[in-house]
Amino acid sequence: MKKSVKVLALVMVALMLCMSFASCAKKLSGEYVNDATIAGSGIVTTYEFSGNKVTLTVETKALGVVVEEGTASREGTYSIGEDKITFEFEGDDTVAKEYSKTLDFEEGEDYIKIGIVKFDKKDK
Repeated sequence: MKKSVKVLALVMVALMLCMSFASCAKKLSGEYVNDATIAGSGIVTTYEFSGNKVTLTVETKALGVVVEEGTASREGTYSIGEDKITFEFEGDDTVAKEYSKTLDFEEGEDYIKIGIVKFDKKDK
């Protein structure tokens, strides 16, 4: 009987540790935008975070108008480690493959930095 109590206690401790580590995972919320347009032309990249889900939208603009051929939107998941962020986007296309990777990560009060690119938090 004592052995089963010890085993049960160990299982409960292991379960509590797993739950505490899972709940400590860093999560983002909201939209973050990098607008790399000059005089209305260029690329606008937006990450929208909710739970562990992320939606990436990349728009190519010419003279302030979105050029349809350059617009891409993909859904996926993300996870944040100590100073890295890992994205996994759905699909076999070039966009999904290009953006599914691990990059350096930094978070400020109203911005995040992914790799060397700064994304400002969008007010709603």
